[in-house]
Amino acid sequence: MSSAAGNAFRRFMNSETGPKTVHFWAPTLKWGLVFAGFSDTKRPVDKLSGTQNLSLLATALIWTRWSFVIKPKNYLLASVNFFLGCTAGYQIGRIIKYRIEEGDSASQIVKYIINGAEKPVVEKIVDKATPSAATQ
Repeated sequence: MSSAAGNAFRRFMNSETGPKTVHFWAPTLKWGLVFAGFSDTKRPVDKLSGTQNLSLLATALIWTRWSFVIKPKNYLLASVNFFLGCTAGYQIGRIIKYRIEEGDSASQIVKYIINGAEKPVVEKIVDKATPSAATQ
């Protein structure tokens, strides 16, 4: 039994997607993004970035598909990107639900996700008592 386990471990260590390659470590470290997405579920919706989650979703969709096309097929990369897409999609869903409850239209929601919240316009206050540089 121990030799079977030893052989399986040796095959894993020396495989094309094993711990001796970037094909293992890049997806392993990318799980940090998934965990950050899970922790953002406790964050208030108005503090979420639609642009960030939209880019994470796009990245996840592209790389999940690519993981099955490249040689060697990288199932670890596919899994991390699938879950990254799930967390980003969930956050975008939270943003959409929140904006609908706020009374936004579909176009306003899309604008909000892409551009973020509108910045308030700050008007320049001109003191009429102080002469400007042009009149001096």
